[in-house]
Amino acid sequence: MRLPILLLLGLILVETANAQDFAMVDASAAKEIDALFAEYDRLDGPGFVAGVIQDGELVYAKGFGSANLDYDVPITPNSVFNLASLSKQFTAACIALLIQEGKVSLDEDVKTYISEFPDYPGPVKVKHLVYMTSGLKEYYQLTRPGGKDWYRDYFTVDDAIALSLEQPELDFEPGSAWAYSNVNYMLLAEIVERVSGMSFASFAEKRLFEPLGMHDTQVNDDTYRVIKNRVIGYNPREEGGYFHFHRRSPHYGGSGVHSTIEDLYKWDQNFYTHELAGKAWTDLMLSTMKFDHDKANDAFGLVWGDYNGIPIVWYSGGDTGFSTYMIRFPEQQLTVICLANFIPSDGYGLSQRKAIDILDILYQE
Repeated sequence: MRLPILLLLGLILVETANAQDFAMVDASAAKEIDALFAEYDRLDGPGFVAGVIQDGELVYAKGFGSANLDYDVPITPNSVFNLASLSKQFTAACIALLIQEGKVSLDEDVKTYISEFPDYPGPVKVKHLVYMTSGLKEYYQLTRPGGKDWYRDYFTVDDAIALSLEQPELDFEPGSAWAYSNVNYMLLAEIVERVSGMSFASFAEKRLFEPLGMHDTQVNDDTYRVIKNRVIGYNPREEGGYFHFHRRSPHYGGSGVHSTIEDLYKWDQNFYTHELAGKAWTDLMLSTMKFDHDKANDAFGLVWGDYNGIPIVWYSGGDTGFSTYMIRFPEQQLTVICLANFIPSDGYGLSQRKAIDILDILYQE
């Protein structure tokens, strides 16, 4: 059964479902999943890594294509991918830890933590950043000073935040509308740094990645750093083939986390084991909040939706040369992850489409 791809809005056609609607990944299902990526199973082009987690086990993890076209390095489950906007859940996780410790409050004005934050009417609160309802102008939609390009010229998180905050007005009153915005999560990362007294990368490593044994995961706040097993991202050339699109700037908070399928498996399992910070932290990560607009399915760097009537938690990402997608079925303890190191001509939704293809194989009508 081919299902409509509407997950970018957290919407799927609703039908009757129960907890037994997914087959286990046996040898037969694994071969069908392999076939989805057969055209990419070659070293002269970029490709994917795909993973399926069922009942606490990483039952399928396989790479297809090349992690580095210069040297024909194959993609494997240990390959380190730029997660793009899948990173937002890790930023939110850091904020959730500080909230749990009483050091940050969702209802507090952002100005409490960032003293130079403008005096907008409203005001803008931490919850408005978390749930994408601040009204702040997105940095890459603004013109950079000196005619510099956001994608081709170096910039820092501070550069992006500063330009956004220089704008005299918000796009809308905080809480009155929803708009996807990376600068919201850049500001959350800034709050983490100011409250903790640590760099955001160090805080995430110490409080998230090390406790969960995610040893191949990091916030890449230095684009010159060597990352072992790093996957190179590629974009298509108009005349055919691909070119290497370098990640030139260390923009993090909304992006910037690099990780592997095997580490994402450890991250996924914490939502059931509550090993990191207990069930209260997990509940906070999955909590939604109602504002004066219709979108009410956002959580902490995650989105609630449904697939054939079954509750899901998902997020997608796209960056220079990368397309990422992760979808979890909490009641079924099933998660599908798909990461690609290229962007096709039709945009960033490539990994999402492949993940839905995997679910089509496992779903039982």
